[in-house]
Amino acid sequence: MGQYFMNQKEYQINEAIDEFLKKYQLKEGYTRMRIATIWNETLGKMIALSTKKVELDNKRLIVYISSPIVKNELKMLKSDIIAKINEKAGKEIITEIIIR
Repeated sequence: MGQYFMNQKEYQINEAIDEFLKKYQLKEGYTRMRIATIWNETLGKMIALSTKKVELDNKRLIVYISSPIVKNELKMLKSDIIAKINEKAGKEIITEIIIR
């Protein structure tokens, strides 16, 4: 049994998941799904309640906000939000935020 595993590449769990997503062409869909979770975790419950929809399109995060007050606050904090989301994701997944 030990010889079987000698030729297998060892992976960290995050590398294994990444390889799986690439192999089955699921990486883009997973990233799109994960971005909504990261948005809510990063900005908190109050912002999440005002968020109607979060989309990812070519490193552009498009966020639909129901509250005009929240919308204005977020527009002023775009660069900070980008940095926090990318940090939480562990890599650069967004370069721009469009708030609607």
